[in-house]
Amino acid sequence: MSGTLKDLPKLDRPREKAIRYGVDSLSEIELLAILISSGYKGVSALEIAATLLTKFNGLCNLSKAELNDIIKIKGLKRAKALNLLVAFSLSKKLLLKKEELDEEVVTSDYLYNKYKYQLLSNKQENLVLVMLNNSRKIIHEKVMYIGTEDNIIFSYKDVWRELLNNHAKYFYLIHSHPGCNSEPSSKDKIFTSEIFLESNRINIPMIDHLIIGENGYYSFQKLKK
Repeated sequence: MSGTLKDLPKLDRPREKAIRYGVDSLSEIELLAILISSGYKGVSALEIAATLLTKFNGLCNLSKAELNDIIKIKGLKRAKALNLLVAFSLSKKLLLKKEELDEEVVTSDYLYNKYKYQLLSNKQENLVLVMLNNSRKIIHEKVMYIGTEDNIIFSYKDVWRELLNNHAKYFYLIHSHPGCNSEPSSKDKIFTSEIFLESNRINIPMIDHLIIGENGYYSFQKLKK
């Protein structure tokens, strides 16, 4: 036995499984084995990966290990150990970036940029409810309705239920106009006025209602943008 992943049946090799089923289908051991790449005489990369997880008592502790600790494992030279550290470092940086995005205070411009491509790709009008906490950070988002090409059949009670169930303190509404025109219709204006008044009555204020079209967006808070 040469100790490489090629010694395994083809369908059991981590790389082939990743290509066939996607990287997310792999176990922690298989992911580590791909980074390790090869083993040594009589020991495969999968076996080294299993030893790593056992030695460090799981992936979380392994991700905190130092280079000198990792190279103590037989079959892991400095270059392979660095591959592992680089992978863990990238993962940590990605999580930090995600946290930074999650912590971003929401604005109308932010929501327009977030939703414009998603909503304008649909031929029907969509209504999205974006719920915020006291710090005006997003806690939950939900597509409330997908309507006809001309309008959305809408019930206020469903919005109030979502707001209360998610303990929202503020919210935005976003809906799309399938054509290029983002100007509000008379129905849009009446709807916005009614929901604005009712949201203040239940003490969960609506910050803005955005209408997204191909020519930009209309903000009832900022007017045409």
